[in-house]
Amino acid sequence: MPELSKLNYINVGPGGTFKPSGIAAYDTTPQDVDAIFSQLGDNQKHILLYFHGGLVNEQSGMNTAETVTPLLVAARVHPVSFIWETGFFETIEQNLGSIWGTTFFKKILEKVIKVAGSKLGIELPSIAGSRGVGTLSYDDIQRELQNEAPFQDYVVQTGSRSVNVISGNDRLLSDEIEVDVEQELLADPYFQSNPLDQLDDHSLAMIKKDHLINVPDAGSRGILSIAGLIKAAVTIIFKVVKRFIAKRDHDFYPTIVEEILREVYLADFGTWLWSDMKNKAEAMWETDNTVTDPLAQHAGGYFLKQLKIFAATHEKVTIDLVGHSAGAIVICHFIEAFNRLGIRAEIRNTVFLAPACRSDLFYEKVIKSGANIGRFRMFTMNDHYECLDYCVKYVYTHSLLYLISGILEPNEYDAYILGMQRYLSGTTPYDQDDTLKAVLEYMAGGTDRTVFAKTMGGAAAGLQCIAEHHGGFADPAVLAIGSIAYLLEN
Repeated sequence: MPELSKLNYINVGPGGTFKPSGIAAYDTTPQDVDAIFSQLGDNQKHILLYFHGGLVNEQSGMNTAETVTPLLVAARVHPVSFIWETGFFETIEQNLGSIWGTTFFKKILEKVIKVAGSKLGIELPSIAGSRGVGTLSYDDIQRELQNEAPFQDYVVQTGSRSVNVISGNDRLLSDEIEVDVEQELLADPYFQSNPLDQLDDHSLAMIKKDHLINVPDAGSRGILSIAGLIKAAVTIIFKVVKRFIAKRDHDFYPTIVEEILREVYLADFGTWLWSDMKNKAEAMWETDNTVTDPLAQHAGGYFLKQLKIFAATHEKVTIDLVGHSAGAIVICHFIEAFNRLGIRAEIRNTVFLAPACRSDLFYEKVIKSGANIGRFRMFTMNDHYECLDYCVKYVYTHSLLYLISGILEPNEYDAYILGMQRYLSGTTPYDQDDTLKAVLEYMAGGTDRTVFAKTMGGAAAGLQCIAEHHGGFADPAVLAIGSIAYLLEN
């Protein structure tokens, strides 16, 4: 049985409903929501809703709720945590690890690193007194790939870039890349055999078959298309180069990994989990007028219905909203539903912790709509710590927010994520986007709306956060929860 009282959490099941989701002891019913409002009254009208991050399992969500609840109760609010497990980050981590563990991926990775590095003037100071990546042997590259964060200390020598990179002649640059790729791939005996025979079924299933595999017979594992692989590698390297020139890269190694995943592998390695999670974040607030099965009702929608009744019969009901990571996506949709229903309560504070929502979602649901969300504050890591927060060591060596921006948002790279400092910098190229400019103006339009970790030791109360990892914001030791408690008490 859970240690946390059912008065302090709502477990959201499949499709955002009350349907059972796994651990029976944690299940929530409409009657449990009714009990929350029956417990509240004139002595307690301050309700805080906490939304944990996405891509976590049910137990992890409950553990977070158990951690934050007593800290928030002490701030004289009634906390209700929404447990909304949406899949497993472990699935993404395992898929990335499975891909990285194949010789097929590593061989492509080596070729792309060597050719892309030569075009961009990438040098690695840690090897032989600073050498251009294009001149490194494959043994050198393989040794670098054994580091937890490969190519982390690279430098760019613009004077050694390809003349076609400098001139901006895309056609000649593409032709130049193709010549180099053909030379590198055709000279490698690994690609002259059929490397697909060395892949297990799971690894093979993640490859884009229509681009890279010739399948002569039904049911056959197929034969690698060298022509298709050359075309894919050229596309990858060209995109990496163009992202660097446009200053929309995510550093050398993570950018290469992103483009290989996008071009060679199916989105099913993890993008579908992220999409499903976002769908659930929105669906849970749907209003049910004709549903007869109580458990088929949407949990958030039912909560809002009961909140509206409670607020109509009690004066000065307040709501505080706290969302970590993808929990910010849930809050954006909550705000829309809350205003649509005309609930007579005041949103007093809205606090985001490393929000994984898109900047355009925040713009649409909050800024453009003119929604009153009370005092707003965002705690998130500065870009230095985002780049040091290894999402998957060896494989993807920036934070989860970078992974979301670079690959999990479908059909897009460098997607604008609200919690990433780079998109709030106001510098090129992010100073040209109207949505980002509006968000930056909003952040500057109030008192202390952004707090970038790690804060210095002398930071004022309510403005303290020393988080170094995306998943750590709910840990009392990083001070963010303590800062939220201070906001609530003042």
